[in-house]
Amino acid sequence: MRFRAIKSSIKSYKIASTIAIALLLLLSSISYKQNKALKKSAELVSKSLMIDKEINTLFSYFSLIEALEYKALILKDTTFFNTYIDYKKQSKTSLLNLTELTKDIPEQHKYLDSINLYTDSLEIAVTKLNTYHNEPIVEKAIIAELDNLSSILNTINSFKISMINNKEALLKERKATYKTETFLTPFFSLFLVVFALIVFIIAFIKINNDSKKLLNTQAFIDKIISNSNNIITYLEPVKDADNKIIDFRIDYANNKISEQAGKTIEQVIGKNISEIFPTLFTNGVFEIYVKCVTTGEPQHYQKEYHFNNKNQWFSSTTSKLATGVIITTVDVTKERKSKEDLSKLNSYFFEKNTILNNAETLAKIGSYSWYVTTNTIELSENFYKLLGFAPNEFESNFENFKNFIHPDDLVKYQTKNSQALKNKHFKDFIYRVINKEGKVRYWRTTGEFIIENGNEKIVGIVQDVTESIKTDIKLRKKNKALKRSNAELESFNRVVSHDLQEPLRKIQMFISILSEAEADYLSNQNRVYFDKIDNAASRMQLLIKNLLSYSRIDSTHENFETIDLNKKLEKVEDNLSARILETNLKIIKKNLPTIQGIPFQMEQLFNNLLSNAIKYRDLNKDSKILIDASIVHKDQIPLPDKKTSKNYHKIVVSDNGIGFDQENAKKIFDIFERLHQKSAYSGTGVGLAICKKIVENHHGFIYATGEHQKGAIFYIYLPIDIK
Repeated sequence: MRFRAIKSSIKSYKIASTIAIALLLLLSSISYKQNKALKKSAELVSKSLMIDKEINTLFSYFSLIEALEYKALILKDTTFFNTYIDYKKQSKTSLLNLTELTKDIPEQHKYLDSINLYTDSLEIAVTKLNTYHNEPIVEKAIIAELDNLSSILNTINSFKISMINNKEALLKERKATYKTETFLTPFFSLFLVVFALIVFIIAFIKINNDSKKLLNTQAFIDKIISNSNNIITYLEPVKDADNKIIDFRIDYANNKISEQAGKTIEQVIGKNISEIFPTLFTNGVFEIYVKCVTTGEPQHYQKEYHFNNKNQWFSSTTSKLATGVIITTVDVTKERKSKEDLSKLNSYFFEKNTILNNAETLAKIGSYSWYVTTNTIELSENFYKLLGFAPNEFESNFENFKNFIHPDDLVKYQTKNSQALKNKHFKDFIYRVINKEGKVRYWRTTGEFIIENGNEKIVGIVQDVTESIKTDIKLRKKNKALKRSNAELESFNRVVSHDLQEPLRKIQMFISILSEAEADYLSNQNRVYFDKIDNAASRMQLLIKNLLSYSRIDSTHENFETIDLNKKLEKVEDNLSARILETNLKIIKKNLPTIQGIPFQMEQLFNNLLSNAIKYRDLNKDSKILIDASIVHKDQIPLPDKKTSKNYHKIVVSDNGIGFDQENAKKIFDIFERLHQKSAYSGTGVGLAICKKIVENHHGFIYATGEHQKGAIFYIYLPIDIK
């Protein structure tokens, strides 16, 4: 507001000064004209008096000539002719003077021209009279010439009277003009002096007020500059003997410079920049100052400086002022950093946009923006590509896009869009399109309603799900086949659990009856045969039982429960207590974890592992089983399989039995796979296969390591978080 008032005041002052100067010039011009007119009027009056004097002089010569001629005739003296010649010359001179004085008076010139003519007649008459001086007197001739001379002089005198009258009238007019001029000129001069005095007083008051305002403004500006966030300095060039600029002296600086110089203003003012800011001579700024002084052109630049143990960026403007330069500098470190951050952000978004475009391509996705009000559509590049076109190859609008929709799905597409517009809710649906090559593709589309600048807009995506649809069809076929296979498996389980076991039970029953009833009649060889039949039937029954157990293990999580493995292990030990006691087996265990799983399967897992260790114990040394547990990261599992959890429970079951060769580590988990003869060790080869299936059912991993006659180690990994 202060600067605006000052600007307005200066403007009004300029206008007033201009008007005052114009009036002074006008009055001065009028006064000058008045003085000039007065001078001219005085000159005209003076000239009129001079004309009057010259008329009298001229006609006095004519009177003297007349008198002289009468005197010569009376006295008959011819010597008077020389005097006449002098009067004649003087009258000619007077006539010329009078002609010069009346050159701007046409009326007087008319009389002078006539006088010239009669002067010639006068000279002729005088010449004739002079001839009569040496001849006898002829009175009549003389009288006649005298009458002629008198007539000429009378005529000339009449011209005098006319000229005098004309002169008197002109003199009277000029005197009146002179009187008027002498009256107006002092008046205008006085008015001019008074007006000039008034203008001077007003100007003095105005200048005095403006001076006070200027002082206040100067103080205000000094306060602004002192408190400004910008560094403002004025530098005066320092020159050598050759008039070359070698340094700059700091003549003015605001308070802000102390932050960068690390010194007070008093310590800065009057010092050279080479002493306060020596880096200006190494970063090119000194040369910029010199160029500004030399060319007078403002210089704009940004430089990095090291102040207060940190790097800062400053933007400066250098302008020439008087013989030096004034520099305005602002700290743009934050702006520069923001610009760099914005550049990085732009690069980041460009990268993300590139990734998004690549993701759209890989996922066969295209995006669109449908402006409902104008019924226009913006399509992504991959949208065009999904239709087999180059980006922007066709005009993107709703009518053009409908041409790609399969005719049988067009009504469905329009109905779905109408419902979405009506309900303001977009449900995804699948329809068919025909691409540029004429191939039918399945598209899934979805969208979201948004309001942008008051206009309704739908933003959504389309995805080519053709392969998914085809896969889904194949999957449905496979599901049907799987259901059929599962039904057949259930039928097989029923056959195994009932139809196959029933004949075995009868075989075992009849063998038992025969062996008891006919025991006394059977030979030793026949008893051996009956024992083999009974063992084969029992082994067959066990095989069927294990096979049923294996087939009934599924991967559903519906019956998962929280299980304390310590309690499950205790139950297994209780079930195997007789065998443990019989074999003098020592089990060393640490605290096992609590997991989510199927209780009977975990029980079966530990039962099979302990039974396996008991079965394949080393009879030549005390049997020992060590069970340990810990938590490991997924990267610590030495298996290539995909890990579904970040962390896993690691359970290690090791024994000191007969072990196995490491080359059979994977083979032992195959169903019906045995490493020993049936005669050496009992079993069906299903136990470890069941263990593997149970662990996998819990999304875990199991593998084993072994060494012949040194024992085996089983590693079990169970996920902490079941997904």
